[in-house]
Amino acid sequence: MNSPTESVILLVEGSSRGRDEKHYGLTQRDHRVIAVENSDQALNVLAAESPSVIISDLNAPGIDGLRLMGVALGRNPEVGVILMTGPGSMGLAVAAMKEGAYDVLEKPVYVEKLAAEIEKILDRQRIVQENQELLHQLDTRYGFENIVGRSASMQRIREQILQIADTQSTVLIFGESGTGKELVAHALHHGSSRRNSSFVPVFCNALSEGVIESELFGHEKGAFTNAVKTYRGRFELADGGTLFLDEVGELSPSTQVKLLRVLQERKFQRVGSGNWLQTDTRVIAATNRDLEAEIESGRFREDLYYRLRVVTLSLPPLRERKEDLPLLIDHCIRRFGEREKKPIERIDPQALELLSTYHWPGNVRQLENCIEGMIVMGTGKTLTVADVPEFIRHTRPASTAIPLNNGPDRLDRQDRPDDLSPDFIRYLAGKIAEQRNVPVRSITDRALAVLAEVGGSMDGASLRRCLETMVLLVEGDGLDVEDIPAEFLPERSGHAEADGEEEDGVDIRVGMSMQEGERRLIAATLAACGRNKARTARVLRIGQRTLFRKIKAYHLE
Repeated sequence: MNSPTESVILLVEGSSRGRDEKHYGLTQRDHRVIAVENSDQALNVLAAESPSVIISDLNAPGIDGLRLMGVALGRNPEVGVILMTGPGSMGLAVAAMKEGAYDVLEKPVYVEKLAAEIEKILDRQRIVQENQELLHQLDTRYGFENIVGRSASMQRIREQILQIADTQSTVLIFGESGTGKELVAHALHHGSSRRNSSFVPVFCNALSEGVIESELFGHEKGAFTNAVKTYRGRFELADGGTLFLDEVGELSPSTQVKLLRVLQERKFQRVGSGNWLQTDTRVIAATNRDLEAEIESGRFREDLYYRLRVVTLSLPPLRERKEDLPLLIDHCIRRFGEREKKPIERIDPQALELLSTYHWPGNVRQLENCIEGMIVMGTGKTLTVADVPEFIRHTRPASTAIPLNNGPDRLDRQDRPDDLSPDFIRYLAGKIAEQRNVPVRSITDRALAVLAEVGGSMDGASLRRCLETMVLLVEGDGLDVEDIPAEFLPERSGHAEADGEEEDGVDIRVGMSMQEGERRLIAATLAACGRNKARTARVLRIGQRTLFRKIKAYHLE
């Protein structure tokens, strides 16, 4: 591929006047332009040159733009093709986009428009080239092939991995679900002296308390019912290598004690055995929880926390590194296109822009699933807006989001001010989010306006209850009008009382088993959250996998 300073533009246009104007205008912008008048001449140029961009008539005397594009893309899949067409050729234009054209422009096409499109193509090519070079440099040695991104935060993560990979220190990785914690753990293992030994993952939130101990430490034959043979646990399997504990915050208190002992003494016992086994295992743990808050609430041991966090890595959510989206999407297209044997090579600018406006609550994992689905369902060589999932295409544009911490540092009034100001609402929402340990960072201006209006009829307790409900049920990291509970809005308030309905509750009685009480609580919370499992897990303050397991166990599907 040509470097940006020596980009070659192949211009194919039948009109000598139009060809000369474009040749002159693009040459003035430091491009090397080869201008020809028909497809045969263009094919001769392609035999000798490798242009970065081809600008061609789509269908004109002596010019077959689709055929020319097919030849060019066959030789260089990264070449950007811009086709020009007259009015009334939309059918051909759609076909051209499906076959891999970067854009189809309706005549008259001016130099300024072409120059802007060329810069977009060259920027995309630079991104692809940088991605390939980066992967080539880092893949073999450090296992970075799936840790994609050139943002400052991801560059910092790579530097930290390089610094700590070849040490024996325990590492604790923080990050939301889907941010790539397991990939980072793999890279740490791959870059260490233990790379030739086993990397053994344990998904703590997928194992019940009765199973996790045997999984970690193994058991002897006859240790319990169905223990028909000796079982080697994960610590034994990872001896000499790396043990990855994903979602370590889900471990029960009793398992936390046993894990702490292994980290302190480097030895353990199988279940049902009195013999101590030595272990030479490096432990890497990961969590999507705030473990310091878990310590304060008594759900996580402080001494284990400090044993695990000898070295820490914090992975940013995708919404905080949107500049990495083009690289990530290009990586996914190559990966899934090759796996599915689909000839899809790129994504058009409009589809990329649409994906960039989405907030990606599931982070990189959700993006990968999205692109995989687009690849499987795609029919042409280019992913277009039509291939973007409907839920993203129909996501409303976000209004202005105001950081919650933009409010005053403190409020002297404990209830609410007489004039319910946006500053007060923002401050109160921020304090509630902090107390509830929910990562809500912003509230939109229109939500503030509605709350300020309806809040005039609320007392302080009602306003707090409204904001608490919004914070606990929010999806993503920002509050908006749609998150305001209907019961607090004027047109809906009082409906429940008018209908004789009682406040939501769970019928739990003395003498009822804990399992039945838990089943009823989960069922009621699922119903209150509209069967949105992510919200339900947040309200119940349990992991989503834990919730899925309990839903299945209690037949609440």
